[in-house]
Amino acid sequence: MKKGIVFYLNLVAALLGAAGVALAGYSSSLSTENALSNGGLVIAAGVAGVILVVLAAWAPARMGDHNPVTAVSVLASIALYSYVYGQCVLQRILLIAGLFSYNSGNTLGWTIFYATVGCAVCMIVACILLIVGSFCKSAKAA
Repeated sequence: MKKGIVFYLNLVAALLGAAGVALAGYSSSLSTENALSNGGLVIAAGVAGVILVVLAAWAPARMGDHNPVTAVSVLASIALYSYVYGQCVLQRILLIAGLFSYNSGNTLGWTIFYATVGCAVCMIVACILLIVGSFCKSAKAA
């Protein structure tokens, strides 16, 4: 069975998810004051999301189009990616507000901000790719 566009969308979503998780970990490790309060859980959720996306890319080749494993994997990975995105952004709100008002000279804060923006963009684009892929056929006709 030839792989369709969904396989490649899922592969890109997995790579973006891995990059987003790496950026979340990086932004959390830069400073003890600005570390994610539940960093281990955020990283674990992101890694689980990446694994589920890979499973969603692999399952149609074994189980055919529109199987329950793919559907559950895609839904769960979107939820996990959204959790990573939400935690990274929500725990940086005060830092971001300070950077754009009274603390604009905080170079470490700007580094954390840029890593957080990178994480957010990776996770949002990965979720969009997963949603788009959900409406496409998993395999090309032979």
